[in-house]
Amino acid sequence: LYKEQISTEGLNLVHIAVAAALLNGVIALFQYYLQSIWQWGAALVLSVFFAVATLLAVDAPLSILALLMPNLLFALLSIVIIRYVFYNKAVIRLRTLLMGACGGIMLSLYLAGLYLILGIELIEGFWQIAFVYGLIIYVFSAFGMSIADLIILQSEVRQLRKEENRDDAQ
Repeated sequence: LYKEQISTEGLNLVHIAVAAALLNGVIALFQYYLQSIWQWGAALVLSVFFAVATLLAVDAPLSILALLMPNLLFALLSIVIIRYVFYNKAVIRLRTLLMGACGGIMLSLYLAGLYLILGIELIEGFWQIAFVYGLIIYVFSAFGMSIADLIILQSEVRQLRKEENRDDAQ
């Protein structure tokens, strides 16, 4: 998994980590502010964008559809994880850990599917390495989303207090 990752050409795990973090951030933003169909549209657009970027990065005779399907599944699962784990009030204290575990499993399956499509044989210990890598990515992604969520909530509370003070003054 890591043997070929030193190269600066082609697709590597850093690209996948950045794409996963970007996807999570955009989906969380749409989920929090719009809570509508836009998150599904964002998932579709980003899946197509990442499939095209992957197609350009790898030197393999692949169809874009072969890359789009795992990307789309990854994006849809990200929506489910963000909606039912990250924004679930019942598990708010454990959301970073749960997002990490769910993300680790999801990224492991995604990488296995991507390697299968690209014709790369899975190395010994692949599942453990991929899970830990996904766990790290998703723990840090969830931590960043939690900080952003706290900043947004603090801003909203401040705004509500200002409105209350105005109402009390009148």
